[in-house]
Amino acid sequence: MYRITHVFIVILLVFCLSCAQKDGGARFFWQISPEKRLFDSAEQQYQDRAYNEALFRYQEYLSQFPDNEKAPAALLKVGMISVYLEQYEKAITVFNRVQLIYPGSPYAREAGVGKLAVYYKTGDYQQVTLYAGKVLAQPLAGEQLIRVNLIVGDSYLAIKSPLDAYSAYLSAFIAAKANEKTKVISRLKAAVSLMEASDLSNELAKLEGRPPGGYLMYQLGIIYMEEGYLGDAVTTFSSFLENYPHHENVDQAEKFIADLDASVVTDHHFIGCLLPMTGKYEKFGHQALEGIEFALARFSRQRGVSSIRILVKDTASDPLVAQKGFYELADSNVSAIIGPIATAEYAAVQAQELRVPMIALTQKSGITDSGDYVFRNFLTPGMQIKSLVDYAAKTLEAKKFAILYPDESYGDVYMNLFWDEVVASGGKVVGVEAYDPKNTHFADPIKKLVGLYYDIPEDLIEEPLLTPPVYIESEYPDAQNMEPDVSDILAGYDTGNWYDELNESIMISRLAEARKIEEEEGPEPIIDFDAVFIPDSPNKAGLIIPQLVYYDVNDVFLLGTNLWHSDKLIDMAKYHIQGAILPEGFFEQSPAEHVHRFVAGFKYTYGNTPGFIEAVSYDTAWILFDLVSRPDIRFRAQIKRALLAMEPFEGVTGTTVFDPTGEAVKDIYLLKVSGRRFKEITEKTTANQHR
Repeated sequence: MYRITHVFIVILLVFCLSCAQKDGGARFFWQISPEKRLFDSAEQQYQDRAYNEALFRYQEYLSQFPDNEKAPAALLKVGMISVYLEQYEKAITVFNRVQLIYPGSPYAREAGVGKLAVYYKTGDYQQVTLYAGKVLAQPLAGEQLIRVNLIVGDSYLAIKSPLDAYSAYLSAFIAAKANEKTKVISRLKAAVSLMEASDLSNELAKLEGRPPGGYLMYQLGIIYMEEGYLGDAVTTFSSFLENYPHHENVDQAEKFIADLDASVVTDHHFIGCLLPMTGKYEKFGHQALEGIEFALARFSRQRGVSSIRILVKDTASDPLVAQKGFYELADSNVSAIIGPIATAEYAAVQAQELRVPMIALTQKSGITDSGDYVFRNFLTPGMQIKSLVDYAAKTLEAKKFAILYPDESYGDVYMNLFWDEVVASGGKVVGVEAYDPKNTHFADPIKKLVGLYYDIPEDLIEEPLLTPPVYIESEYPDAQNMEPDVSDILAGYDTGNWYDELNESIMISRLAEARKIEEEEGPEPIIDFDAVFIPDSPNKAGLIIPQLVYYDVNDVFLLGTNLWHSDKLIDMAKYHIQGAILPEGFFEQSPAEHVHRFVAGFKYTYGNTPGFIEAVSYDTAWILFDLVSRPDIRFRAQIKRALLAMEPFEGVTGTTVFDPTGEAVKDIYLLKVSGRRFKEITEKTTANQHR
């Protein structure tokens, strides 16, 4: 059988040879072409890292077969070998040829990656960061994407820009498959170890618990520990254990916590108060301290807690003294600080540097910009305007607004805030006029506002134009001291409903029309607005509002700021001010039961009625007392986080929470002038200057 098979093979070979001769030199069907043989030989040398021999064969291939389909691959390999042989100029030249001859091809994209490698190896890190954008704009394969980002990250690390290096490594980490992530992690950890605490916190928030967040949080704890912020370190390591229970650094984090717990000396039941007890603002300092002390007494009694203490430092209304007092409170290991009032911008920087939670009692702008340890609980201009415009637009359905404001900083601030808020609410400002705050005559700005421009009679300023109405004796006990009866004017109206909210504006308008002094004939005023906003003191508003009525500005809503919350305004403007709306941070006559108990208790203790300063200090102190009495809160960092995450607090200054910037978001009281009193509008709106 073997002999037969052997003979068959010999016959077959003879047949094939004869066929080849007849075909005029046809090759064996298994014969390898010279170009393939040469290319394969070069590839084998390349794989064996015999780069010089491989380079010679690739160049020979390009010389003999420049138009072959393998030519771009051979040219690319010449460039890559030049990199290995540290012939960097030649490598760049070759890579440029690949991109020029084969644009848009995979070879051109790989040449771009090769150029990045050359720039990095030659120390031209800036060129890497500049050229990387062009490379990354191409449709790279996954492995190419990883290599590019690693080169970019290494370059940023070389120029000491760890945050940019981290971003590049993170891109590589995301692109890598599970079995490829190990080679990225070591570099990522190197970048993380050099990052600032603020950058780590920001990047952690972006990851939202996804890998590699564990490395960032662990490193954040390390930084806090090294910088001496032991409470922050413990809190961070605890969060790390909770969020990354299987991380490689868990054992070390547990050891750190055990060691740090014995070192943290902050007394979390110790609250600091930084207030102006002397100097220009001492009145406000004493009012605030009374509110805080009253809160401590009531909280201790109601909760049965006797361990909470307060430590007061006087700012003397002086920035330098305030800074010194802040350091003293921090060194005394207070867990948080209430205040300051007038020097808060100086203390805010210290609060962030020392990582002591601070709740400032001020309306100065930009206070919470200092960092995440700075909070503010106060009535700000933005809160007032947001609440006022929201109510006017939604409840009063006002669409068009006018602004009459004093030409000074207070008026400018409120005018701009009001205008912006009206536009944001979908309304329209149809008239804006400023006036000299020193004036007592406001004819010109009013006439400009309503399309008139003639002088107001002098006797408007000297005596009232209208005869005041008789107030109902049962509601106004001093009605007998008012001006003579005007029952003839009120004939046909239900006097029992004179102050009914539905009839109020109508009656005021009719009364003004009935008693107005005769005027010379002239153009009719153009009242094309539904409401007019006057951000000024009660003294000025009390002069302006009757003059508005003189020029037939009757059937519009009057809007003011919390400065209008004064009996003097009602005394001056009388019935012209009826129905006016204003915002307020605290209303001692609120029908709310908890406000009534607070006012009654405060008056019994101190002998006077509390105002906004006492009330907001009371609320601020109660919030902190409640937090530090919780068993799960031991460190300053935990207080900071608890403030940001707390449930709405129902206080005497309204419901309060803090937004992510540390600003209080509060329910603003809205008051309405009704007769001789201010009455609370029970429909409240949430107000905050940050949208």
